[in-house]
Amino acid sequence: MTTLFVNEIFRSLQGEGPSLGQPAVFLRLANCNLACSWCDTRFSWDWEQVDPEEERHETGTAELASQIIDKLDGIDLLIITGGEPLLQQGGILELITVLRISAPNLRVEVETNGTIPPTPRFADAIDLFVVSPKLANSSVHEGRRLRRRALASFPPDRSALKFVVTQPRELQEVAAVRAIVGLPPDRTWIMPEGTTPDSVLRGMRVLTDPVAQLRYNLSPRLHVLIWGDVRGK
Repeated sequence: MTTLFVNEIFRSLQGEGPSLGQPAVFLRLANCNLACSWCDTRFSWDWEQVDPEEERHETGTAELASQIIDKLDGIDLLIITGGEPLLQQGGILELITVLRISAPNLRVEVETNGTIPPTPRFADAIDLFVVSPKLANSSVHEGRRLRRRALASFPPDRSALKFVVTQPRELQEVAAVRAIVGLPPDRTWIMPEGTTPDSVLRGMRVLTDPVAQLRYNLSPRLHVLIWGDVRGK
């Protein structure tokens, strides 16, 4: 039986991107291959700051599937996030296979930084990839955060782009990355960086006009607006 390194599982509303506002069960996996300066889920990967014994739980796919089924309870959307989920593709694929026996209508959305290409079998099993390439504002070296081959490998009919933007001029970077992936503006979501309702709203006000001019989608961080910077929401 395959195991996965799990950080947390919870029910909430999707606060970002194309599934905004939809009820979902979230599976947050542990470990990441990047270290973004503004990351608000460092507890899922920064083992110098948090104790992996408390935040990284190795769990078999059968046990994990049972936990997720219990939480679904009428919800048909599972969002797999991280960390970086594509570090554990094999285990996720096995988990989805088990889950769809009990929940055949389950939709699976994967949030990824786009640096690791999905295998063909993995890509076929996912309903939507929300690919969030990191811009220079992440303080991660470009050679680590932008992998052209990986970005070009996501299925265009089942992918969307989401960018964390701190100021309008960064939309030039967005255009350059979007050209690599080949997705149109209406499959691109721009989201302000922020972990408080005030900072999110300030960012949205600054970005609204330039985002509209470029025909992108503007995404809030709905969970932050409702609950603030609270885990499990």
